[in-house]
Amino acid sequence: MKITKLYPGSYYCNCYVVGEEGEPCFIIDPGCNNNGYLDRYIAKHHAGKVLGIFLTHGHWDHIGGLETLQHKATVFIHSDDLEYFWEPELSCSASFIRGGATIDSGLWDIYEMCDDDEISIGGVIIDVIHTPFHTGGSVCLYIKEENVIFTGDTLFKLSVGRSDLKGGCRRYMEQSLMKLKELPPETKVYPGHDRDTTIGNELMFNSYLK
Repeated sequence: MKITKLYPGSYYCNCYVVGEEGEPCFIIDPGCNNNGYLDRYIAKHHAGKVLGIFLTHGHWDHIGGLETLQHKATVFIHSDDLEYFWEPELSCSASFIRGGATIDSGLWDIYEMCDDDEISIGGVIIDVIHTPFHTGGSVCLYIKEENVIFTGDTLFKLSVGRSDLKGGCRRYMEQSLMKLKELPPETKVYPGHDRDTTIGNELMFNSYLK
């Protein structure tokens, strides 16, 4: 399974495009899509075919690309973060765009994910792991057959996401991280920011997983 990490704009969010060269793909966290960067990549490498767009949570640096993305597809977001589309205070969009911004959810086919959902897309099974604390609807997307997990802002290399923003709740952190600690140590971790890691590395060196 080909996983390409992109930085489609100025938000410094890791955007992942999953799919073989020339074949349909799915997107995880479209970033900001400055100047149509993500659209051009999809047109060039995946014949413009997008099977779905997964959002690990509702903060603007992860969802803002939907505002300009021309390649439409079903958007997968946890039900608890759907309101981030139209609530700038929750999405923190004012931190990136003067006056804040919203996403018109009416332009998209929305699938509201829940904990333990199994989503089949492009021959891949994605297990949804609800990990609230960074936001109430934060999720990690686990592909067991490939030993990979996309953790958004739940888990980073040697760190975790903050819980002090509106909509966050630190009291859920421990139980959310416990779900990840149970994964096989060889599981490759693709976070929402910074470098890749593994569950095993984080169990050894990340103080939040001790």
